[in-house]
Amino acid sequence: MDWAARRHHFRWDGALRDIYVMPATMADWQRVLTSLRHEPARLDYQLDGTSAPLPATVTAIFAATRSHAVTLACHMGKAVYACHFFSPEQIEFDLDPRSVQSGHALRDLRHFMTTLARACDRTCVLTHENAPEQVIARVWSTGEMLWA
Repeated sequence: MDWAARRHHFRWDGALRDIYVMPATMADWQRVLTSLRHEPARLDYQLDGTSAPLPATVTAIFAATRSHAVTLACHMGKAVYACHFFSPEQIEFDLDPRSVQSGHALRDLRHFMTTLARACDRTCVLTHENAPEQVIARVWSTGEMLWA
């Protein structure tokens, strides 16, 4: 991938970038959770900012959101992909664009997005924060990445 042609997407502008798979089902969520457990990544599950054991099922995670602030941070390479379990209908992770500052980090991002796309057999998109319609890049389950 041509980092020089993509770097402008990751300039710090005070906003995170979002990664979405949508629409999603609870079965999609469970496949994503299972896939992430098999990745060479550190998963940090937190309830109200305190580390806790990661539940086996996404159903248990969404149940916890009724009384706790829930975060799953997936540490891959230098990036941290954070999920807050806002909605069962869309899988969403956020990313600090400052963690993607090289071609290697860009390949890591594509790998993470491919993991999500394969788990759900659906396209995964990188967007501007809280703007799923402002697509920066798409990744298919094949690992192919298309930039907007």
